[in-house]
Amino acid sequence: MANVKLAIDFDSVNTNIYMVGSGLVLSEPTVATINLENKNEVKFVGEEARKLIGKTANNTKIVFPVFEGEIVNQSVAQCLLSSFLNKLGVKSSIFGRQAIISVPCGCSYEVISKYKTVAKNCGINKVYFAEAPLLSALGQRIPLNDSTPCFIIDMAGGTTNIAAVSLDGIIAGISVNFGYNKVSVDIMDYIAENYGLQVGLLTAEKIKKEIGSLASNDALSMVVNGRDLKSGAPRSISIRAMDLQVPIKMYYDKVQELAVSVLRKLPPEVCAEIRNSGIYVSGIASSIYGLEKYYADKFQMKINVAENGAMAVALGGGIAIANAKLLKKVALSNK
Repeated sequence: MANVKLAIDFDSVNTNIYMVGSGLVLSEPTVATINLENKNEVKFVGEEARKLIGKTANNTKIVFPVFEGEIVNQSVAQCLLSSFLNKLGVKSSIFGRQAIISVPCGCSYEVISKYKTVAKNCGINKVYFAEAPLLSALGQRIPLNDSTPCFIIDMAGGTTNIAAVSLDGIIAGISVNFGYNKVSVDIMDYIAENYGLQVGLLTAEKIKKEIGSLASNDALSMVVNGRDLKSGAPRSISIRAMDLQVPIKMYYDKVQELAVSVLRKLPPEVCAEIRNSGIYVSGIASSIYGLEKYYADKFQMKINVAENGAMAVALGGGIAIANAKLLKKVALSNK
């Protein structure tokens, strides 16, 4: 497979890969298990590793090699990415691999350097980097040029990127080191405090996925299993979507607060453009029920929720890597 061009969204929660000519070809959890008794050998990666969260024996450890938008374990990150590329038939020994990798808004050269090292060690010969909000805008097919800005809120698993962007780059923006994962943790804490039931991360994610909602009148409910905090015995409760409004809204309200702080820094002409087009929301957290109305009420503006928000950054990367002229515009300076 010569001249393969990839877009890689190597997020704390999921890794999404786009291959030019094939489209979105992979979406798997950014997690691995290692064998502590055999020199930290990587045993499982991706979805196979995710299934073991909270269920491992003493000699097995769950590792999340990307944390809050930064590679924190380069050796495991390399094994993980190599496994994903091998699954796609992208062998590390074959020459001619190019990739664009998304990075948090305003991230340091040190952060980018770690991504570059991992990518190079996985046999990717030419590596480009672009900031997530700009790739998200491309992935949502928002009409962009140097003089027409748009406002992006990209809510990924481990980071949240908020920025006003144009093809000229980031006008103003921030990246914060929490994302949709925070909702799972807040749900776990809330259920423990208010129901006396301890649930695991996978259960919290299931709750979030099945009944997570920002609509105050949502009547959906589900049975939740966990461990009673007093007796230690297994116990079940029935919980409604509206019962979880407090922990779920904590994240979205904080993001809205941060977005307002970025909007206040923008020049008047940029604000006028954004007021006209509205706010574009993407990322895995954009799929929650009721977000459009909730944020429309909060911002008092039009809210455009991405059709495939979880994949917007990878899709945008695919568009960029396939177009040499566009790639030159959006790629960060590669030191």
